[in-house]
Amino acid sequence: MAKIKYYVVTYTHDDLVGWTKHLFAHVRYLKRQIKLGNLIVSGPSDGDHKRQAILIFAVKNQTELTQLIHLDPYYRHDLITTMTITPWKPQFGELG
Repeated sequence: MAKIKYYVVTYTHDDLVGWTKHLFAHVRYLKRQIKLGNLIVSGPSDGDHKRQAILIFAVKNQTELTQLIHLDPYYRHDLITTMTITPWKPQFGELG
């Protein structure tokens, strides 16, 4: 069995109209990924970074992560202005 790796993904966007238009499809995508165990937690940044979202994935490798990101309606509709992917090694605490 492949070891699970964690990734912190950050999206930024400039098109508030597009994000609003595809919000429900994006939320369905997120809920599906959580149900499948691929996504641990996600949400928009607060404060000055309101046009940013942070997602924490738990997957086998970065190839699988990329495939999952490509399923996101925000990605499919070219609404992500910038994206960072950071491998993450959680060591303390829980996200419960």
